[in-house]
Amino acid sequence: MIYPEFELKPQFLNKFPLNWDEIFGNYGPIHVELGFGNGEYAAYYTSKNKNINYIGFELSITSMVKAQRKLKRNGIKNAKLILCDARFGVREFFSDDSIDKLIMNFPVPWYKNSQAHRRIIIKDFFNVLSVVLKYNGEFELVTDQEWYAIEAYENAKESGYFKVNDIEKNPKREFLTRYEKKWIRFNRDIFRLKVWKIKKGKITRLLRSEDDMPHAVGKITEQKVLELKGQVFKEDNKIFVVKNVYKEVNGDAYIFKIISSDDEFTQHYFLVLYPKEKMKWVLKLDSESNPYRTPAVKWSVKKIMEVLE
Repeated sequence: MIYPEFELKPQFLNKFPLNWDEIFGNYGPIHVELGFGNGEYAAYYTSKNKNINYIGFELSITSMVKAQRKLKRNGIKNAKLILCDARFGVREFFSDDSIDKLIMNFPVPWYKNSQAHRRIIIKDFFNVLSVVLKYNGEFELVTDQEWYAIEAYENAKESGYFKVNDIEKNPKREFLTRYEKKWIRFNRDIFRLKVWKIKKGKITRLLRSEDDMPHAVGKITEQKVLELKGQVFKEDNKIFVVKNVYKEVNGDAYIFKIISSDDEFTQHYFLVLYPKEKMKWVLKLDSESNPYRTPAVKWSVKKIMEVLE
C-alpha cells in the first residue's frame, strides 16, 4: 500500500520556486534530506522534530513506498517525499534563503572519474546550496568514504560561501540505520562533514513562476512526421532526441516519444500531434506526460513544429 499524502509531485504545479508554507500549511523550518533510502532516518527525524517541515528526495520508487509505510506507521504529519533528481530539485523548488538544514546520509559515491559529474557534492552543488540555505543554515554529510568527505570539504571551502568544520571520524550519532550499524560491526569508519552558510552566491534556475507550456499550431507536411524518428536536436545547453513516432490506428494523430536534457537533467515524455481545422495541426504535451517545463522541453515543441512546417 502507498500513502499519497506523503508524495509531492511538483511537475503538476506551475509556480516555482514552491511555496512550502502553503504546501505544509504552516511556517515551520524547512529541513531537506537528499536520498532518504528506505525511510529509516526520515521516520526517526520527523518523529523527533515535529516542529519542522521535512522534504525528502529519492530516485527509487521502491524507496518511496518503503519510506511512506514507515512515515505512516509513525503517524508523521510533517513530511513530503519527492521522486526527482535532488540536484535539480534543490535548485528549482526552493527560494533563496529558505532551507534551515540539508542532510545527506551515505550518498552513492560514484567512484570512477568518468562518473564524477554525477556526484552531488561537486562545486555547482555548493553554489546552489549557498543560495537556498538560510544564513547560518547547515549542510551535514555522512559517508563511509573518506575521499568523498574530503572532496566535499575542499569544494565547500573553495567556494568561500561556508564556514567549514573539520571532518569528524566516527562521530557519535543519535540514530543509526541498519546499514550503518552493519558497517560499524565490520569496523568500517564513518565520516561526517558539517558546513554553515556565511555568504550567498548566484545561480540560474530553469523553471520560472507561472510559466505556461507553449503549444504550436500550424500547417505541416505529414511525410516529414515519420522522418523525425531518431533525429537529435541541440542548441546551447538544450538537447532532445525523437526516440520514436507512433501513429493512431484509426485516426490521423501521432505521438512522439522524446528524451530531452538541460545540462545534466534528463526527462522522458510524449508529445501529441493532431489535426485541428482548416489544415492546421496542434503539437503539445500528451495529457499523460508531466515533465518539468524546462527550456529543453519547451524548445522541443517549438523545434518539431518548425521542422514539420
